[in-house]
Amino acid sequence: MERYILLKDEATADIAFIAYGKNVNQMFENAARAVYDIMINKNKVKGDIPIKFKVSSDSFESLLVKFINKILLYKDYKHIVIPMINVNIKEDYTLYCTAKGEKLTKLKDYFIADVKAVTMHELKIKKRKGLIECKVVLDI
Repeated sequence: MERYILLKDEATADIAFIAYGKNVNQMFENAARAVYDIMINKNKVKGDIPIKFKVSSDSFESLLVKFINKILLYKDYKHIVIPMINVNIKEDYTLYCTAKGEKLTKLKDYFIADVKAVTMHELKIKKRKGLIECKVVLDI
């Protein structure tokens, strides 16, 4: 099963992807991995900085936006990228995240795109062929 596919030529200052998962947790994790892979061209990252955070919302769509923006806040303000992530989403749309991050300074030679934010443009979450998928557009 593919984790995600990049959608080329969706928009000029944006990049889009569709992330898949067997369940909502896995789909969110794969969306986070897509964001990481768009920013950093390196698969073998140790991720030695433990990270925990919680995000709440009133729908899966807005939760996904808040979740990705939280990941981007780590990049922008703490200079940490997050290659390894686990989420646990509760029925009340509260997401608990445990992750391992890596200092961006260690990866500067692998940095390929600066994702600024996730947008609401064309944001969708749906079930298809036994999987849950989301379409996400990122501002770069």
